Amino acid sequence: MNQEYSAALKGYMQKWDQLVAARHDASFFGNLQATAFGWKVQDRAEYTQRVAALHDQAEHIVETWMNGRWIAKLQLRDGSATNGIHIIKIMERRPNSTDAVGLDHIDFYAPVETEQIEAVLRAESNLQWTRESNDIIEGYDWLSIWFDGTEAKLKHDTVLDIVAAELVQLSQRLVNGA
Repeated sequence: MNQEYSAALKGYMQKWDQLVAARHDASFFGNLQATAFGWKVQDRAEYTQRVAALHDQAEHIVETWMNGRWIAKLQLRDGSATNGIHIIKIMERRPNSTDAVGLDHIDFYAPVETEQIEAVLRAESNLQWTRESNDIIEGYDWLSIWFDGTEAKLKHDTVLDIVAAELVQLSQRLVNGA
């Protein structure tokens, strides 16, 4: 499976490099750090198989039930098989979805606030993007760029920041009896 991830990431990064080269502010896009990638799977059986296959390579694993499906975030000890990206999000397709399976997106960390990222995107011509947010945790939003059949999520937070906020929120609900 690691070869499958590596090959898909290599193809994605070739598309990303082309997108970066075509940007007015190529240095902004070129300096974004890939921190995680999302891998969409067909069903629960494939989800379970992929998470199990990565289990022994992971240092941390967190699973979240969101939008009627499971999402596992696995932080790998060694990112050499995944082009230096240490976090994989294995995502079941949403119920009744016909989304493509495989590499779904890459999360890119931007060291500036979402509003500043948005200003950069507005200044770029011929760029399709949307502002999106986490349905569970307020204040976590990002900008998705849609290009060449794929997606890049530009975020001021990492997926681990969001996981930490989700766990704090859960702890507060438990302590408060909600």
